[in-house]
Amino acid sequence: AVVSTQSTGDLVMRSLISNDADYVIPECIQGITETHKGPVTEQSFIVVIGAVNTVNENHVAMAILDQPFNFGMGAEEIRFICLILCPTKTKHTKSAVQVARTYATLLADERLRHNLLNTHSQEEFDREFELECTRIHKIHQRRERENATTLSIKSSPVEKEPWIPGRDLWRNVKNRAKFYISDYTHLSDKSSIAKIISGTLFLYFSLLLPGIAFGVLNSKNTNELIDARKVVISQGFSSVAWALFSGQPLVVIRTTIPVVIYTKIIYTISLNWAADGSFFPTFYALIGLANSVFLVIYAVTGASKIMVYCSRSTEEIVGMFISIAFLVDSFKYIAGEFDTYYCADNVTEELVADLEYVCDPKKPLLSLLLIMVTVYLGVRIYNFKFSPYLNAAKRVLVADYALIVAVICATALGSYVFQSIDLKKFTVGDDAELFQLVSFKSPSAVAVLAAIGMGFMMSILFFMEGNISESVVNNPANKLRKGSAFHLDMLVTGLINAVLSLFCLPWVHGSLPHSPLHVRALADIEERIENGHLTEKVVYVRETRLTTLVSGILIGVSVLLIPSPLNLIPIPVFYGLFVYLAITSLEDFQMWERIVLIFTEQTLYPPLHYVRRVPQKIIHCFTLLQLLQLTGLCMVSLSESPYLKMFFPFVIILLMPIRERVLPVLLSERHLTALDGEH
Repeated sequence: AVVSTQSTGDLVMRSLISNDADYVIPECIQGITETHKGPVTEQSFIVVIGAVNTVNENHVAMAILDQPFNFGMGAEEIRFICLILCPTKTKHTKSAVQVARTYATLLADERLRHNLLNTHSQEEFDREFELECTRIHKIHQRRERENATTLSIKSSPVEKEPWIPGRDLWRNVKNRAKFYISDYTHLSDKSSIAKIISGTLFLYFSLLLPGIAFGVLNSKNTNELIDARKVVISQGFSSVAWALFSGQPLVVIRTTIPVVIYTKIIYTISLNWAADGSFFPTFYALIGLANSVFLVIYAVTGASKIMVYCSRSTEEIVGMFISIAFLVDSFKYIAGEFDTYYCADNVTEELVADLEYVCDPKKPLLSLLLIMVTVYLGVRIYNFKFSPYLNAAKRVLVADYALIVAVICATALGSYVFQSIDLKKFTVGDDAELFQLVSFKSPSAVAVLAAIGMGFMMSILFFMEGNISESVVNNPANKLRKGSAFHLDMLVTGLINAVLSLFCLPWVHGSLPHSPLHVRALADIEERIENGHLTEKVVYVRETRLTTLVSGILIGVSVLLIPSPLNLIPIPVFYGLFVYLAITSLEDFQMWERIVLIFTEQTLYPPLHYVRRVPQKIIHCFTLLQLLQLTGLCMVSLSESPYLKMFFPFVIILLMPIRERVLPVLLSERHLTALDGEH
């Protein structure tokens, strides 16, 4: 009997889709990944299975949808549809289910899906699919060999590796050397070029503008011995050197608020040897060189291994502190503006003259307005990626330029719309002192010992913040493939700061929140919906040195734009940028999620993994314990006493033994694993 084409088509449709009214797919396969959060359904692909008796061989069809399609619960964001059509009677190994399992295994690979989404023709699709299948096959073969090797040596005792100075550092160098060329040349698609451009501009503006703001603070604290121009030179040189020699170029190094605080302390102490501040450059250089020596020792001895005790909890406490420090600095600035220029109605002219008031309420009000405009525009444009407008790629592209658009708009508002209101502009020192080597004027033994002690405390700060930044960048959620380089980066940080110290330039180290924001700027994000809640997942990150290198060159060239025309940017815009960075970094912290849950009705909790596995009382208890540690950290680092601030790095170190020894006594290990496990 001959079966017509129409009847064959009807049979195929009935095998793939049943219940014509509701379009129910009777048999399909999706990926499920077992994570520390529990089983997670892969919502980006679906393999549909059909078996009919009118076909003689297997048929496979695959389609990529332009926009995600909702196939129902657990399949709300489908981009890949694979149709498997097989004969009813066939060998078990070639049955429809077995063929579907094979293709589902392939589509479960995130790199394969990412590369296929960037193809633009069937020929390109076929070529990329074949290459990725070969790669996945080799990975499975390697895993089988490794498993066999593991089983064969499992019975033999494992000898502890003897400690050899520099061995871990050398391993970092060897591991990163094989990827060095690809860090510059591996641009897989057109979207990579767009991402690198937007990432470069993000680094340029987010490093240059805060750098100028820090320069304003340093200039005030050191009597213009370190000003905005020196901060920009330091940032440009450091970024270029970091891009060329670091092991993890996605980490962002810069001068930070703790460094500014330490610089003020150093200047205050240096006045004990010279009341005019002339001893400050020498004292600063001695402390910087001592700091660099300690950092090199940490790199050679492999001290970064202790970071295995640095959990997510510690990382998030430090990250939250940095955000709070940004906010506090901005609030102090605007409060100072109101104290200086905003006079009460009952203040008489005589009192104004006695207290040296400058009554001009328009200045603090405009400053507050510029901060609010910068923050509002920046956050609104950054959150545009969550809006329903345009498509996902265009939404992300718009969000990548949030910082730039906010700064330009706020600058236009302050410098042109309200140009009649004269806001304070930053100033710089003498050009002749920019690249002048520090003169070591026979420092006393007491000064040298004090410099060594303060250099050690500085090295603790650099060690902790640098390693925490690298841990956040290298966390498994970012799916980086080239490995970490803690020891190499510690060495490079020490050498860079040694050079900066010789010229009395501001020190730098790995920092939050710029490092994770840099990774996010270079990442492809996949959205998924769980019980009505939108979540994001990093699929692919472009591990490149180009963004850091080019932004460093641009920042170095920008020293020619100081003071003019960069002083057209009102100082309040810089502080608005601080607030923007603090707010946008909060979404990466689970700790912030749990703080919000304290004030959320329990029935409205999102479907987070720890919500399903940990009682509400334990969740809030753990959050409050973190807040207690954060409060202690803020009390020490933001205190009025400069000598108490010096011990800020030791408080960070104390967070690790508290997590490892104290919290397990208060909470069960099972709950701690759920709340403070992997990212």
